[in-house]
Amino acid sequence: MMKRFLLVGLFAGITHFMAFSQSHELRVGVTSGVSNFTGSGTEAKSTLNGSTQQDYYTNNPYGKKYGINIGGALNYRYVFANNLILGLEGAYERLQTKIDLEGNEFMNGSRGQTRLNQQFINFNPFVGYRVFFEPMTMDIQLGMDIAKTLSIKENGSIEDKQWNKTSFDRDRGKVIDLDLRPRLQFNVNYDRYTVFAGYSWGLKDYNNGMLGADPGVARLNVFRLGLQYQLLTPIFKND
Repeated sequence: MMKRFLLVGLFAGITHFMAFSQSHELRVGVTSGVSNFTGSGTEAKSTLNGSTQQDYYTNNPYGKKYGINIGGALNYRYVFANNLILGLEGAYERLQTKIDLEGNEFMNGSRGQTRLNQQFINFNPFVGYRVFFEPMTMDIQLGMDIAKTLSIKENGSIEDKQWNKTSFDRDRGKVIDLDLRPRLQFNVNYDRYTVFAGYSWGLKDYNNGMLGADPGVARLNVFRLGLQYQLLTPIFKND
């Protein structure tokens, strides 16, 4: 009997909750932007280890220089009559950072550059609030990136004093399995289109668990710009 009362109460609560909702929104989008590492374990320049192209790798791949990101996402949000928002986004992203390579025996003391390409499946649950300035709206949202690592790879190139250029690749494996990043984002919506800008602060240390001397902390931060298209018919406050 108690279970029946609980089920009835839960159903009534959900029905009441749904009754005050304003709209369901489903968007698909593309993302770009930049990312970099911050912390005492990051550098603007590093050296190259190894004696042949096959075994080259960057001594410290966690660069302070910005790399270009790309990605795609599916975004769902539930907007209530009081303009509060609950949502969830799922995305594939390739986040890139850069670090210069240096050495006295190379052209101008510089060997080249390493790009660290990191692929993630990212889930972003969020809450927010919608502001109206019709015909547009703006969503202010705060959430958490829960980023599952797919791969981390170095792609670099060096140039010697004879101007000979050599490229190299290095699979870093899954240095970190799951990254967590608080995320603040602003969306401007017009009809079915949304443009957005957001920033995520990394919490996980990519140097954590490294053997030997403590290299310091390296955390990944992400700045995003993107465009979304709403698949469902937009519902506005005056509808």
